[in-house]
Parts: sequence; structure tokens; C-alpha cells
Amino acid sequence: MNLQDLQWGLMMMVVGMGTVFALLALLMVVLMGIGRLDRKRPHLPPPPAHEAAPAEATPTVHIVADGLDEDQVAAITVAVMTHAEHRRRLAAPETRAHAPGSQLFASRWLAVGRGRESSPFPRERR
Repeated sequence: MNLQDLQWGLMMMVVGMGTVFALLALLMVVLMGIGRLDRKRPHLPPPPAHEAAPAEATPTVHIVADGLDEDQVAAITVAVMTHAEHRRRLAAPETRAHAPGSQLFASRWLAVGRGRESSPFPRERR
């Protein structure tokens, strides 16, 4: 082996590894930037009373609900949002067809795979 071949090989290794690490660092910077853009904005406190906008400039929302006042509508809205959040946290168990481990042979594919794992390697017959 020649000294020039060794130097060339080491140089290619450094260039290749440097390229990989540079691209990984670039990917990390891009993902951190996306994470910064995707972060939830904190709620700003309401402005002080002397800086408040005039009442006619603030938009108001009128919910039409037969026989319900604003407090009842607000309570129902909070209950629905709380229920939706609670259901979202429990979504994984609700979407399962069967409890984990309740079926020993869930499919033929799994049965064949488990059979191959538990049986010894077949010897070739001569």
C-alpha cells in the first residue's frame, strides 16, 4: 500500500464524514427553526383600562340558542370542549378492536411468524 493511497483514503473519509455531519447540523437548524415557528404563542394580557379600544370597535359574537342565556351557553361550550379533550386523550384504547394480548392468534400472518420463531431451524434432508 502506498502512502499517497492512505492519504487519499483519509481525505475521502474526512470529506465524507464532514459532509454527513454538516448536513445533519443543517437539518437540526432547519428543524429547530420549524419548531420555533410552530410553537404556540403565549396569550397576551389585556391592555390596561386607559388603553382599551372603544366599545363600538370591539367585535361581539351573538349566539342564538332558544331558551338559553349567555352563562348557560358558556357552560355548555366549556363542557363540550372538556369532553372533546378527554376523548382525544383516550382515543387509542377506544379505537382498538381487541384488548392487547386477548387474541393469541390475531391473524394467520402472526401465527406463521410466531410458529417460525418458536420452532428450531429445519435441517435439510438428504
